[in-house]
Amino acid sequence: MYKNLIFLALILSIQLNACKSSVTSSLLNSNEMGIQNILNENYSGFEEEEYFLIRNQEALNTFYGKINRTRKPGLVPPVVDFSQNMLLVWCGDSKTSNYIDLEINEYADSLVVHKLKSKTEKQNNLIVSPFSIFQLRLSSKSLKIQ
Repeated sequence: MYKNLIFLALILSIQLNACKSSVTSSLLNSNEMGIQNILNENYSGFEEEEYFLIRNQEALNTFYGKINRTRKPGLVPPVVDFSQNMLLVWCGDSKTSNYIDLEINEYADSLVVHKLKSKTEKQNNLIVSPFSIFQLRLSSKSLKIQ
């Protein structure tokens, strides 16, 4: 009886650890400025490249309403503490086939976003408009794209 109980506890422990590793592997590491990529997806529905700075739950729900127009079931918005964090959303145009890497530099009056070159350039015939969502520290500074 005691052996069966230990065996059951061991199986449950392994199962719980396996679930945790799949969740954390989808998140990317953050850089020095505290930026963290929390989502990459292949279709945003936007025709032109755009950047959005989201500072509240209402704006996040509005953005997800736009990208979920053609998704059944739709994507679920991430849980974000907007009292300490904000989101930077990049939407690629219909000619973009890769996700983006960003670098953010903080200056006295603004946050400057630099788009980094992708190391892997894929050539495909699919029409996608990828988007990425990055979480960073809350700031009242303006956003400049370079």
